[in-house]
Amino acid sequence: MPVTREQKESRVGALAKELQGAQALILSDYRGLPNAELASLRNQLRGMKSGFHIAKNTLIKLALKQAGLPVPDDLLQGPTAITYCYGDIAGPAKALTNFLKEKELPVKGAIMSGRVLKSADAMALASLPTREQLYARLLGTMNAPGTKVAGVVASGIRQVLYVLQARKEQLQKQGAA
Repeated sequence: MPVTREQKESRVGALAKELQGAQALILSDYRGLPNAELASLRNQLRGMKSGFHIAKNTLIKLALKQAGLPVPDDLLQGPTAITYCYGDIAGPAKALTNFLKEKELPVKGAIMSGRVLKSADAMALASLPTREQLYARLLGTMNAPGTKVAGVVASGIRQVLYVLQARKEQLQKQGAA
């Protein structure tokens, strides 16, 4: 039974709503993937505050327009899946690119901050550190000067103690002699 216009409009509206709040959208091919593997990927992405949606390119274009996002006509050729990330971009991008590499499928591109990114730039998103890794690096950088100061102060105190210990031993030797 064919899908009615109202059903299509409803699907486009729902997809546009999902895409509107996303930090990034990654467009990829899904050709030849069984439903079980797609479901596994969806579950993995869901745990990362992301989603994975398959729709006709015409419906994706309409949803992007409705969401106020750029429409990359050149990327919307052939079967297209769209991954949307609400929080951290790096985690879902890594999960998706690893999954697609394993299946030898391409990442077509991405939309981030209202800009269309080509495939290579979209793949670079996967090499970004996660938010937690960035926080750890930042805290390590902020903590390093304090640690160095504490080490310098401790080494100065240690040297004074060594001098006092040596003087004590010297006096004991003189007193014994």
